Amino acid sequence: MKASKEHGGGEPLAAFLRARRNQVRPEHHWLAAGAQRQVPGLRRDEVALLAGISTDYYVRLEQGRERRPSRAVVQGLSKALLLDAVAARYLRELSDTGAAVGGEAETPCMDMNTDRLDAVHQLLGSMTVPALLVNRWLDIVDSNALGDLLHEGLAPRDNYARLVFLAPGAQAFFTEWPELARCMVAALRVQAGSEAGSARLTRLVKELAAHSDVFRNAWGEHHLYEKAIDHKLFRHPRVGSLALDQHVLELPGSEGHRIWAFHPADDATSDALLLAT
Repeated sequence: MKASKEHGGGEPLAAFLRARRNQVRPEHHWLAAGAQRQVPGLRRDEVALLAGISTDYYVRLEQGRERRPSRAVVQGLSKALLLDAVAARYLRELSDTGAAVGGEAETPCMDMNTDRLDAVHQLLGSMTVPALLVNRWLDIVDSNALGDLLHEGLAPRDNYARLVFLAPGAQAFFTEWPELARCMVAALRVQAGSEAGSARLTRLVKELAAHSDVFRNAWGEHHLYEKAIDHKLFRHPRVGSLALDQHVLELPGSEGHRIWAFHPADDATSDALLLAT
């Protein structure tokens, strides 16, 4: 498999603009589609016109020669590319930071300090539902006993994206695996945010893309997904079917850490979790 430029580092802002431009059709902006168009989406000059910037400047953005557009330009691009609130914020994050490319030093404040990790560990232990602590890369930083039992039989479990795409048996365990896989890719991209071009994310993306065609194709689509609550269906190897409502709890000031709490969605799942302990 030949890795794309973004898999090897590249320019996240440029790659995002190219991908999203291809997803907007001319008729979405009441432009004539025409019979001789060479691209399915908008042309570069059309995006520039809709965003209120010069074509030359937009070309430099897509080629990675310009990485720091102004706030007004970002707003114009968001409208031209029909970005929703999550995608518009992601574009702002890429533009505000210039998104470090692979090989540069990692941000030094990436992880929570020991005292706060200890406090969150105690919180997880007090919860009566399965719960995980994940960081912006979807590394599983901590979990309570029920969280461990929930994903029993799956490995590796150091990172939730690895668990979904690389663990033998994952497609049988996650009842709605195709949908979960697409959401996992989109969630990883949006959670990485301003670190979208970091060496740490690049390594993870290259690993997953090398072993999963589904991940590689979905990553190239640049979709974004941010959840506060979701419904999950699992097929546990010991206790059978589980229906869970996943709640995502953000931890302010933690550089992207979140608690994922899985609450039983029905009495059958509550009973099954009791059997698992």
